[in-house]
Amino acid sequence: MVEDIGTVVRKGFATWTRNLNICVPFILEVLTAIVFFFLGLLFFTVVFIAPVISKQNIDPSILSPEEVLSMFTSAFSENMLMLILAGIVLFLLYMLVQSFLAAGAIGMAKTASETGHTSLGDMFHAGGKNFLNLFLTNILVFLLAIAGLVFLVPGIIAIGDVTLFLANPESAAAGASLLMIGMLVWVLYILVLSVLFLLVDYALVIDGLDPISAIEKGISVFRHNMFPVFLMWLLVIGLSVFLSLIGEATSYVDVIAQLWSFLEFILSTIVIQPLITVWLTRFYLNRTDRKLYSFEEYLLDY
Repeated sequence: MVEDIGTVVRKGFATWTRNLNICVPFILEVLTAIVFFFLGLLFFTVVFIAPVISKQNIDPSILSPEEVLSMFTSAFSENMLMLILAGIVLFLLYMLVQSFLAAGAIGMAKTASETGHTSLGDMFHAGGKNFLNLFLTNILVFLLAIAGLVFLVPGIIAIGDVTLFLANPESAAAGASLLMIGMLVWVLYILVLSVLFLLVDYALVIDGLDPISAIEKGISVFRHNMFPVFLMWLLVIGLSVFLSLIGEATSYVDVIAQLWSFLEFILSTIVIQPLITVWLTRFYLNRTDRKLYSFEEYLLDY
């Protein structure tokens, strides 16, 4: 039986409330991002800053903030290519770990939707089985998004010399307009991709598919459920917009703005992302005729 969006949201919410441990992969993702940030900072300091301090026999404790910033800026400009390559490697390693955690979260949501409960063992099982394929899929989708840069080419060509344009923007007003149109088309292109590929990750993990098959399956489910998928996409985007509007409303008072910023981060990590994962997992399972957990067994639902 095909569930409407309201039923998916209601029953998905009930599944989430009984499986709050689905937030664990998202908490681990935040911790992973922090670890990789400090690893990158440590690499930069040890490889590029420490040798300069040692060579010039400088006492780091007597350096002013301006001198430290100048040293970092100089090291970055002199070793830009190596830093870019190191940054790419670090980013790919982070994406690999993030793919494991994302696959694990979907695996937990799948088990919870089918059986009524899940455990961290489901995260490790689904993550270990699908992380490489999900990583490759994310790379493919990223490359497709980057391919949209082609829409900026006519405007860049029309502008010509960027230095002259920055000095006198009116000299290439037509080119600037063309560039703005290209940017708008690129944004629209990315939005279309986000709707089209909304269920790709779920197809990959739930059905255990390779990247190409997952993209084909995700698009196939989208084609047969265009309006419901679009509504699910609006729900996901709507939650983000709602949180942003609250942030905008609280931005006029510094203390409240800082408090909301922290609260929004907590809500997004512990509530919003796990809940969205459960909703999309349930939607995909239902639209591919999978058997879902009988909510008649949830005594509090009826």
